[in-house]
Amino acid sequence: MRARARPGHDGRVDDERCVAERFLVHGRLVRSPRRRADRDAVLEHIAAHVLAPGEWALEADVTARVAELADDPVRVRRDLVEAGLLGRRADGSVYWRERETRHDDEPDARARPADPWYP
Repeated sequence: MRARARPGHDGRVDDERCVAERFLVHGRLVRSPRRRADRDAVLEHIAAHVLAPGEWALEADVTARVAELADDPVRVRRDLVEAGLLGRRADGSVYWRERETRHDDEPDARARPADPWYP
């Protein structure tokens, strides 16, 4: 999700930025948004950096990737599952991306695997 470009003082339009960036410092989540739309944007942004569409990973790997982006990786991982962005086996051992987001095309998002896997 992209923020709407706003004109600057001189009338020029600033570059569009990811809405989630307001809640990140150096790429890490520093505060949880209160508004649902902002929370959804942040979770979509994090999902795009944790698993690419068609990629799967073990629980420990997903947790480690989320830990690079948030101080409470277990909570954020759970939030990603509850938001329908990540799927997981019943035993929690394997995770995968459930759906694509606008953030998947961001320059620093995880690259899609050459041989995608979907459950």
